Amino acid sequence: MRSFSLSDRGNAVNEDFACASGSYGIVIDGASGLAGDPLFPGRFATNAQWLSHTVGELVCAALDAGAPAREALAEAVSSARAELESATGAPVSAMDPLAVPSATLALAVAGERDVELLGLGDSPLLALARDGSLLVSTDEVLEELDGRAVALMARRDGGRGLTGPERRRLVDDVVRSNRLLRNVPGGYWCLDPTGEGLAHLRSIVIPKNEVAAVAGMSDGLWRAFDSFGVADPASELAGLTPGRVREILGRLRQLEEADPDYLRFPRLKRSDDASLFWLGA
Repeated sequence: MRSFSLSDRGNAVNEDFACASGSYGIVIDGASGLAGDPLFPGRFATNAQWLSHTVGELVCAALDAGAPAREALAEAVSSARAELESATGAPVSAMDPLAVPSATLALAVAGERDVELLGLGDSPLLALARDGSLLVSTDEVLEELDGRAVALMARRDGGRGLTGPERRRLVDDVVRSNRLLRNVPGGYWCLDPTGEGLAHLRSIVIPKNEVAAVAGMSDGLWRAFDSFGVADPASELAGLTPGRVREILGRLRQLEEADPDYLRFPRLKRSDDASLFWLGA
């Protein structure tokens, strides 16, 4: 399949990983840490960046070597866990839960007959069928948790005219509480060094001859198609190109810049890392 990927920094450090080949595409969106210092200084600026790049590169290498997707993920996460435990000198189970790095996952693997979509967290996977129908797969629980935090931020502000970062700090407690719901029953499932989320991968298999295009993206780019309304994914996906994505991203950055207090477009971050892979028939 035709393919491309791109990633654009939206914060101080780009914690996304994106890669695509003719047979797969992957996006891993590292979640900014809420505790702990960087464990791999000189190599990675944050532990979330370490996780996304370490797991992403290992998965790509395994897929290039012909490994099945689930096996590639399991082995990559196991290797990351071993490296993390070596760096801390303790099992991951003994770490502060808020210091354990985590990430979302969007992975598409195209075989001879089928395209398999595997996801964790709120990095959406999109599949456009040849009949024009669009499938979007994401974590509705995590999206709802973020939505509640955004709504509460507005209520706690109470019209005081706070800046965007000041308004965000009003819900620090909620964001921390939400993070503790990861990889537990009744919470949400994500990618982290424990590997516990891998048993709960969202999995969709689509006959390859029915697929016009598939894509996976971090929520920082998805906002352009969703809450910011810059472009319509159903009409864009089939003919998407790197140049067109950069046009969409440029408009998104303009809108983010023009709304520094998060009022026109309620959200938890002024801007976010934006990444995408695309595979087309």
